[in-house]
Amino acid sequence: MKRLLLLILVFISLVSVHAQMALASPAPETPKKPEYRITNWRVDERYGRADTVPVDTLITSYQDNNPVNNYSIANSWNGNLGSPLQSKIYFDRTIRSLTMFSAAYDAYTILPEDVRYFDSKSPFSQLVYRSALPRYREEDYLKLLLSMSVNRHVTVGGLFNYIYGRGQYANQSSSLMNGGVWASYTGKRYECLGSVMFNSFKNFDNGGITNPLYITDPQAIVGSASFESWNIPTNLTGAQTKYHNYNYFFHQRYSLGVERPRTLPNDSIVYDFIPVTTFSHSIRFEDIGRNYTEKDSITTGFYQNNYFSGKFTNDNLRYWSLKNTLAVTFEEAYNRKLMFGLKAFVEYDLRHYNLTTDTFQLRYFYSNNLKVGGVLSKEEGKYIKYNFNGYVYVLGPQIGEFGLYGNIYGFFNIGKEPFEVSGGAAFMKNSNFSLEGKYLSNHFAWLNNFDFFYQTQFNGRLSMPKRNISVGVNFENISNYIYYGYDAKPAQYDGNIQVLAIDATINLKAWWLHWDNKLVYQMTSNPELLPLPDLALYTNLYYKGVWFKVLTAQIGVSCRYTTAYYGPTYMPATGIFYLQNEMMVGNYPEMNVYANFHLKRMRFYVQYYHWNKGLFGGNNYFSMPNYPINPGTFQFGLSWTFHG
Repeated sequence: MKRLLLLILVFISLVSVHAQMALASPAPETPKKPEYRITNWRVDERYGRADTVPVDTLITSYQDNNPVNNYSIANSWNGNLGSPLQSKIYFDRTIRSLTMFSAAYDAYTILPEDVRYFDSKSPFSQLVYRSALPRYREEDYLKLLLSMSVNRHVTVGGLFNYIYGRGQYANQSSSLMNGGVWASYTGKRYECLGSVMFNSFKNFDNGGITNPLYITDPQAIVGSASFESWNIPTNLTGAQTKYHNYNYFFHQRYSLGVERPRTLPNDSIVYDFIPVTTFSHSIRFEDIGRNYTEKDSITTGFYQNNYFSGKFTNDNLRYWSLKNTLAVTFEEAYNRKLMFGLKAFVEYDLRHYNLTTDTFQLRYFYSNNLKVGGVLSKEEGKYIKYNFNGYVYVLGPQIGEFGLYGNIYGFFNIGKEPFEVSGGAAFMKNSNFSLEGKYLSNHFAWLNNFDFFYQTQFNGRLSMPKRNISVGVNFENISNYIYYGYDAKPAQYDGNIQVLAIDATINLKAWWLHWDNKLVYQMTSNPELLPLPDLALYTNLYYKGVWFKVLTAQIGVSCRYTTAYYGPTYMPATGIFYLQNEMMVGNYPEMNVYANFHLKRMRFYVQYYHWNKGLFGGNNYFSMPNYPINPGTFQFGLSWTFHG
């Protein structure tokens, strides 16, 4: 409460000062300073600089700006920030690393492709602090970002994130630290950049609550409808997962080109360097590890097997990869008459898996993988852009795997209304991850020889950016689908499964009243093996206006909802989500009421999360079976940006 009062006092003081300045008599006009502009961009692992991305100065709905909500509008998780999660929307799910246990942390993990390199003439920094009460069960989130230019060629930066969620339920606390440092050099012909990123997570795994009646009908269990959430017994009491992902990345490129004259407004002439052909080299080392331990020697009732009887569970998984990539780019800016750019690459990837238990060690062989591919694209133009790319493995255990992708984008106007339309297709042949084929631990063991599986995808989207309306469709056919069954072990389905999703973003406005909506309708041809909620919805109704001419205020209520389905649940021992058919989740509105403010470079919000608990919608507020979301909690946060 002391921290909260301090933040509120600082906020009120700043509002008062700015309000007094706004009400004071205007000062004589002075020439305006040039608008400060700052951009940031991400890097493509093979080819270097990618498109620019927006700077994180979001005003609207800033209270929702956290890793979980940014990942998807609907997720399966235990409600505690920093805990493993899986999107309930099929086309939002990601596979960012070649390990089965990494996907649960994709929403939080920062990899080299996530680093944002800034183009700014003065230092840029950002401080973010978010918290949730009650006391002793707080959930804290701290973010520190700094970027600065050493000179006109060299920029350096750093990021630090810290999440500590004590958990509203017993034995579910989480601790997350990630970030890193990076630097870039930009010259006329030569560019290079590098980053060192770390991700270190620690979770206590409670295996869910022992009985859902503690949530849905506590009177039937304890004879009372009022008790604290952290007093509910859980399936596991001494289980803990530690996960790390360390990435070291360096990219360099050299361009051959020509000098083209350009006349300035004062009739002077300057010469611009136009790259014709660019040669690039990237090296990346990724080190991933997972450690699962239990204090108890046997966890009866939850795990079916304890292969190493009398020994404490201490399962260790380790994976590392060393990639070297050579690429060449024939620049589109020079070849405008040909109307396209051309890229090609060759990638060598040395991989190694290692698995140990308390008494057993299974060391996987090194694998050498060679992949080649290229891109044909048109990235410049007013009306149409496209890219077609593909790859194929020509050496190693994955030999024969390939992927073909194509996307096209169109831009046009009907009257004064701008439209954007896009479409894409993909066809992929993939093999299973190494650990899905061979695995041994205290609670799980399997030996599989899966066939290749195939994915065929189609997508399209129509957008009206001026009106904030967008409608999209995604379709995928999967052959030889690999899934985790009711026993939490991998299996393969000898057939085809289709998934169709239609999504829409519709943001409406009338005076100061706004209504933002995102919805996804999904259909799966085999809900037993690939269960999905039919409908996932996020809706946000709010007032937005400017107070005292300087303070932007947003006050509203938001809701997240999915239809009921037999959603997957989480297996702590392996870190994966698996099928179940005993408990339906969904058909419950998760509602929040909030006030969000923006004052110059400061953003501040207060929110009461899950305010409708016990009011309506029943008490079936489970994110996944036996994992309820947090009860009503008070949240607040502050973001302060500093730049020239």
